[in-house]
Amino acid sequence: MNLIISSKEDSASINLRERLLEMAVWKDEGKFDGNTLWKLTKDYGEFCKKNTRLITINKIHIHAEKIDEIWTKETGIGIDNIIFLSRHKAASGKPSLTVHPIGNWGSAEYGGLEGEVSGTAPNWMTGLLLDIKRNQIEGYDVCFEATHHGPLLKTPTMFLEIGSTESEWEEKKPAQILIKSLLSLKSTNGINVIGLGGGHYTPRFTEAALTHEVCFGHMVANYGMPYLTEEMVNMAIDKSNAKGIYFHKKGMDKTQYRKWKEWAEKEGVQVFKQSDYKKRILSS
Repeated sequence: MNLIISSKEDSASINLRERLLEMAVWKDEGKFDGNTLWKLTKDYGEFCKKNTRLITINKIHIHAEKIDEIWTKETGIGIDNIIFLSRHKAASGKPSLTVHPIGNWGSAEYGGLEGEVSGTAPNWMTGLLLDIKRNQIEGYDVCFEATHHGPLLKTPTMFLEIGSTESEWEEKKPAQILIKSLLSLKSTNGINVIGLGGGHYTPRFTEAALTHEVCFGHMVANYGMPYLTEEMVNMAIDKSNAKGIYFHKKGMDKTQYRKWKEWAEKEGVQVFKQSDYKKRILSS
């Protein structure tokens, strides 16, 4: 069973929740955290199957620590994957539709724990990126973001976000596009990898996923690279069910690149090049 979570503290999250309730058929199944608990009554795509639950929590989602354990303890129902519906905020103010895994390489200023990351679902998350790109609307960027913020969860989790200012957070059209993409979501093909290097909006990893059969789990932007330890890279690989590493070589510090490439060779961790992947056909 997959769980979709919205937050009362986030206007974009509520906007996305309302579009989800409008665009699919749900049944009221009681309460969770004092708010209506909804259950899907039929299949939509492969992710939003019948019996998928939608809940609203009262606190901001980045601080929903152990919400997977709390859910299972209260309901007795296990969870396969979690999607949080969320806003995205950026100083640039550029309209964007993003998806990303969660965790912290360095300090945990926005939920979670320092140096700990949650599980990921590369085939689902990359599939969602592809769906959003197919449904892209004019004026909005579509991209992954690098792994950042909390909460820390055991369950494979991703954030689905509208950015980057309040005017976009509360607009129906971008929310409808994200929900349309979610309701048609299928697990996509590709080699699971983690990404190291580049900027927060992962231009190289986004482009690779859109054009080749590669699925990304955790991604570490340049600002996170100085915090990485061998244990953390192994943790990222494990929690991404990854076959190896894909570097944004031209977008990262050469010392960091050499360090981790040599480590991968020493440890027998495969380093992938784009030529190792089959080309992807992004149908409309």
